[in-house]
Amino acid sequence: MNTRTKPISRIWPAILALMLWLAVPAGAEEELQYQSFDEALKTAEAENKLVMVFFWAEWCGYCIQIRREVFTNPQVHEVFNRNFLAVSVDIEDDPKNLAKKYRARALPTMLFLKPDGEIMGFLPGAVNGESFLKVLDYLVENHKS
Repeated sequence: MNTRTKPISRIWPAILALMLWLAVPAGAEEELQYQSFDEALKTAEAENKLVMVFFWAEWCGYCIQIRREVFTNPQVHEVFNRNFLAVSVDIEDDPKNLAKKYRARALPTMLFLKPDGEIMGFLPGAVNGESFLKVLDYLVENHKS
């Protein structure tokens, strides 16, 4: 092996880590914590929480935008973690055929379920953090009444 490549190969992991660190905005939250569909329904019933099923695909630009800008928003996290559980369904890898079952044809689509699994509503298409918070607040209020 060439001696010139040894030092570069040793620092490559550090360079990659620095690049990834710089790519995340300061103060950015992690994305929502996802559970399996069955686990989320079971937990939702036990904890009286709502379930959001997020239908997406890697090739969907709006899906990526929502995951980066909305699902990492600290205000969204605060409301979401108190009242909701999240399920992530990549429509390209959907062994339970949830997208077909719930007719999620447009991407992104967010499906909201009551703790017993009854459908509360759909939110198809892209949405910003402010609008998403309004939807979450509406769903929480509707669930309480």
